[in-house]
Amino acid sequence: MKEILKGILQGALAVLLMGGPLLAEGLCATSEQRKIVQDFLAENSGVMPVIAARELNLPEGIVASAYSSDQAASTTGDAFFDVWNAMTELDKVTVLILKGKDVFEIPSEIGSGEFSDTNDFYNLSHDQPFSGHLRPDLYASIYVLKVPYGEERVGRAIFFYQSDGEPAFGTLISGRGPSPAEEQIAKFEEIRAMIQDRPSACPE
Repeated sequence: MKEILKGILQGALAVLLMGGPLLAEGLCATSEQRKIVQDFLAENSGVMPVIAARELNLPEGIVASAYSSDQAASTTGDAFFDVWNAMTELDKVTVLILKGKDVFEIPSEIGSGEFSDTNDFYNLSHDQPFSGHLRPDLYASIYVLKVPYGEERVGRAIFFYQSDGEPAFGTLISGRGPSPAEEQIAKFEEIRAMIQDRPSACPE
């Protein structure tokens, strides 16, 4: 019996460290939170989770989970490498990083990376403006969003959330400015379809 319990605990710990469903489970909006978010979006259409979360004082990962299924799809952090590799095929995006009240926007392509031999970091190549050292094992959920802004403009984004519901970073493929090229949109749609086909971070 001790060996069985040990195996279960080790398996749970492995899922926890890998940012899998065990970690993402607490990042799903309750029915009350979902109503709060949906009511806010009804009066503020075309708003991304980063803005809604600050207005509602809720973790952004919780807010993202409350978007309608036609605007958002999610999967767990286990999908990081598949999503990241697909994102390297995109043309230049805007990388969004929030630190306190500051918002950093970095125009960049998404570069490849590799794990360090000495620590848990995923080291990005220095070939692009967005480079550094990531900890994908701590990402609990990944969301792809397609939010209509009106006037035939659509916000397209991919966000990576940590276990506390706060964003690690996001990538904006299009926003309120000119629409990207059709090829860029097609690549985004491929990523969106891939995420939709994987297990959701918040299964119904």
